Amino acid sequence: MAEDSLAKQLGRLRVRAGNPSLRDLEKLTDRQGRRMSRASIQDKFSGNSGLKMVQLLALVRACADYARSIGAPLSPEDVDEQVWQEKAAHPTAPKNWHAVEPPHETDPKKSQDQGTGDPSDLQELIPPLINAGMDDIANLARQGAIRSLETWLPTVVVALGRAHMDYLGFLKLAAHAPPGQIVKILESIADDGPENIGNRYFQTCLLAQLPSEVPKLLVALRRNEGELSFWYAHHFVDAILGKGEWSGGTRPDLADVLRALRAATLKDDADELAENIGLHAWPRMALATAGAIPEAFLGDRELILHAGAQGGPHRLLRLINCLKTEQIPGIEPRATLEYLLTAVPKGKHADFSRILNDSGMQPEAQRLLELETEIPF
Repeated sequence: MAEDSLAKQLGRLRVRAGNPSLRDLEKLTDRQGRRMSRASIQDKFSGNSGLKMVQLLALVRACADYARSIGAPLSPEDVDEQVWQEKAAHPTAPKNWHAVEPPHETDPKKSQDQGTGDPSDLQELIPPLINAGMDDIANLARQGAIRSLETWLPTVVVALGRAHMDYLGFLKLAAHAPPGQIVKILESIADDGPENIGNRYFQTCLLAQLPSEVPKLLVALRRNEGELSFWYAHHFVDAILGKGEWSGGTRPDLADVLRALRAATLKDDADELAENIGLHAWPRMALATAGAIPEAFLGDRELILHAGAQGGPHRLLRLINCLKTEQIPGIEPRATLEYLLTAVPKGKHADFSRILNDSGMQPEAQRLLELETEIPF
């Protein structure tokens, strides 16, 4: 039980780090010189085998490295190795970690298969309600362990929102619900509460669900045929990329989401997502997503890079700067640079070249001018 508690805390750290895959963690521990196999890592997170101190710290460092690589570093408190050593020494001590379970790759939903909240996580969310004098809402939340989420959670989060209290823990509790249930919860929140609560829940679901579940949620929204559901489906790309008013961040496994959309024959959605990754995702995220896609995979790598070059000279400048300063798996810098330069819009080479030249990228600026005069094959 003690090891399981420590494993859960480590799992929560993994979620906050951006939910790196087992393959990512295997590579990152290897870079430390303490390589752990994917099977071993999964066993540690699931609590099936004991955590040695050296393994625990290796996984904490790997999560920290991954979070930095996607531009969302963890807080110093999250990765304080002394704190983790104390947790390992006293694994039964009370924890103050975010109440959300990582989406296990072998068994993603667990209690959410029945559409109810995890009882242990739910109990952690109730004391603040009592402290705020919301006994009626606390009683409703207590019943959540045996009731479907859509019958009680919208009332709770709307009440918290109106009281200006934190409701994110309840949204995370329902983030892994089945797609049809998510649609019902969204509709109930919209009927009674402020728009921003529904929007935050929708984005929380998009960021928490396994890649294979994202197409199911998108299709469930469209099949519902309600005006609100169509609105959420229409803003799917903005929400998953954290674009514009959707400020909740993005997810690091966008390549897997693209594959899932293609597998569900949602071509238009996959094309739109790939193009927006190229146009709007952080440069490292855009290039890392392109690098995670095989060149032969339905052209998504090319869609991302082409869109990035089409996004204007300053977007191209940021992508080239990232290429020159960072090593990105799956990306060969020279070939990628050449592809980006050849994708510059026709008739814009001189404008792009001038801005690259002014930014100290003279070789790239000169290559753009050469490309303008080359006869295409």
